[in-house]
Amino acid sequence: MNACSKGNTSTIVKKSEQLNTSDNNTLIQVAEVNTVIDPITIEVLQNNQKMIIKLTGLAIPEFKENQEIYISSLNFTKFHLYKGKEVRLQKDIYDTNLELQLRYLFIDGELYNKLMLINGYAVVSDIHQQFELKQEFQSLEQKAQDSNLGYWSNQKDKLNNSNKTNKSPNANEPAGTLPRINLPQTPQTNCDYTTGNIPVIKGNHDRMAQIKTYYLPDSIFYKTIEISLKDGDRLFCTENEAQSSGWVKSKH
Repeated sequence: MNACSKGNTSTIVKKSEQLNTSDNNTLIQVAEVNTVIDPITIEVLQNNQKMIIKLTGLAIPEFKENQEIYISSLNFTKFHLYKGKEVRLQKDIYDTNLELQLRYLFIDGELYNKLMLINGYAVVSDIHQQFELKQEFQSLEQKAQDSNLGYWSNQKDKLNNSNKTNKSPNANEPAGTLPRINLPQTPQTNCDYTTGNIPVIKGNHDRMAQIKTYYLPDSIFYKTIEISLKDGDRLFCTENEAQSSGWVKSKH
């Protein structure tokens, strides 16, 4: 899977702001989360009307294919997209699908579609043949795979073991765009500020000053911090993990 990063998501916002307000295909629209249906499908309220949207460009395994992966992704989405959370929605410029409401979803200034890929909780869908951020999404997926995050956890060990032994395919492994995945058999330690293994501590790397700062969810700047892998940013499960990696707690 080789891809290169393309542009920046801010170009999407800029394009939509320049369009006529009557163009509903590319306008950014404000909505409120009502229900999380699955990790990439959310019911929202818009002008008191319910609408089910699916995140553009993403795919996840079905629950019956791999329960652990599915539940991990679902918990991640439920943590961020809780009932009443204000979000912003935007349709891709190439989207002509009349049956599915495919959308880019923004929370607290971040593109949530990207957040899922960055942390390995989704992969790029092979069903969506064309969308504006496809190359960038593929690049983010590759970085998550290289870092063994989320879906890609312990993937290198899986590949090494498969080269040593001949095993018949496991029917419980995800199909489609997802690779064969070897999840840890022992339960992981709960992350700080969450009841599961969802990392929510934001690590911001100031490349100019070479300063690494981590922000807790109760920090006044937490919502303004955007995670960018290319800048060296990352998410941590615990404060100890952040500190042992050389990151310093934010003063505010």
